[in-house]
Amino acid sequence: MPVRTEKIFGDVTPKSVEEILLKELPKNSWLIDEKIKFAKQLNNYISIIDDLENVKDLIQELVVIREKEVKANKEERRLIKRALFITAIINYARCFNSTKKDGRNSIDIKLIRKDFPKYNDIEVADLLRFHKYIMGLRNTFIAHADRNIYETDRAHIEFEYDGKILNSTFSHYSIKVFSFDEVQLKNFFILTNLLLIKVEEKKRALVDKVKNEVGNRKLLEIGLKLSKKT
Repeated sequence: MPVRTEKIFGDVTPKSVEEILLKELPKNSWLIDEKIKFAKQLNNYISIIDDLENVKDLIQELVVIREKEVKANKEERRLIKRALFITAIINYARCFNSTKKDGRNSIDIKLIRKDFPKYNDIEVADLLRFHKYIMGLRNTFIAHADRNIYETDRAHIEFEYDGKILNSTFSHYSIKVFSFDEVQLKNFFILTNLLLIKVEEKKRALVDKVKNEVGNRKLLEIGLKLSKKT
């Protein structure tokens, strides 16, 4: 069964997503009911794939900024870099979290252990450590304000003596991690790409399961009915 990807972008409205989809999808399309076994799980994996694809795009944008910084020897697009950095971490971490009530599936980082490809300069243990680093960033720094190793805010006093009067000014210094170095960007991209491959495999298996659950006869009936309308 061929897989087609379509995205609909538009204004946020009170209408349900399903109503928007029914309006925008091609007339020969049949929106799969989530009550069908495996359908909701399939949709969940599609959502995770979308997050991982976004992470890859965000990393590539960060790579471009990083290359410009190295070439110019100065910081580039500070606010944009911060936004890309935070969004990449949040989108990545979302894939490993689920809610108890009606939430989507989560994936396990152990997925990358199976059939891990051979790289000359990286091992699976390196990527597992980097995953832990990313989740630490998300949990203690990005999503919460715990005391952590990624940021420091310190007040200080600046003194100035003109020979007669000693003046003092309170100020502060902030150091925060809102960037990755070249090695980290490479590791992040490899890690995300490996996870994407594994989740794509799970999605393909679920497509077959949903197809079998509906049955060839039912699919033929639906397909012929919709085809006659176009």
